[in-house]
Amino acid sequence: MASDDSKTEEAKPAPVVFGSGASTNHVFGSSSSFGTTGGGTNATTTFNPSAFASSSTTKPEEEKEEGEDEDVERECTKEFTPVVKLEIIESSETKTTGEENENILFEAKTKAYRFLEGEWKERGLGPMKILEHKATKKCRLLMRRDKTLKICANFYIDPETKVTTHAGSEKARVFTTVDCSDGDEAPALQNMCIKFGSEEKAQLFQDKFEEAQKIMASLPKTEEEGEKEEKEEEGKEKAEDLADDLAEKLSAAKKDED
Repeated sequence: MASDDSKTEEAKPAPVVFGSGASTNHVFGSSSSFGTTGGGTNATTTFNPSAFASSSTTKPEEEKEEGEDEDVERECTKEFTPVVKLEIIESSETKTTGEENENILFEAKTKAYRFLEGEWKERGLGPMKILEHKATKKCRLLMRRDKTLKICANFYIDPETKVTTHAGSEKARVFTTVDCSDGDEAPALQNMCIKFGSEEKAQLFQDKFEEAQKIMASLPKTEEEGEKEEKEEEGKEKAEDLADDLAEKLSAAKKDED
């Protein structure tokens, strides 16, 4: 009986063990991954660590390009021409406002009105400034609307402008000026009212406005302004001459009657 059992055991195929001889039941690895010794069906397979490491850790070129972003960014040297060219728009921080070369003489948050169609209509609410140009010394009033910063009042301060207190509020000041805040529209003479948060601010505005008027009056006249004044003087002289001639004629006619 013992001899039969031993024969049965010898007839059974040996189990496949990692690193043992090759067999049709061998699953893990292959002859390409493991070194072999001998030949034929009795050849034994031996573990080759270097071959296993190279086959298991080396990535295909496509997998490297997809998985390693840093390597791609570092090694990529190709240049691509954009299909659509985007325009660079300056941010609000770097955008010029036209006020860079001016000093602020007065600033306050106000509400502006224009007298249109027989009533005061709101023009805007926001910061209002009296500005003096650093080089030319010309003074202007500039007001922008809150948030949008759209200009709602912009004009040079005329030395002849009369600023008065509004009859209905001590916090408001009224004056007439040629406003240039409507863009391409022709500047027109406007009756304007500016209302402040307090009587003190309204009075301070009037004081600074009058100071700006003195500055404007002291500036040398431009060629255009000089020509305008000359025409006005000529008109006054002609009017005076006509008045003198008329007076002489009247006096002569009176003598003839006598």
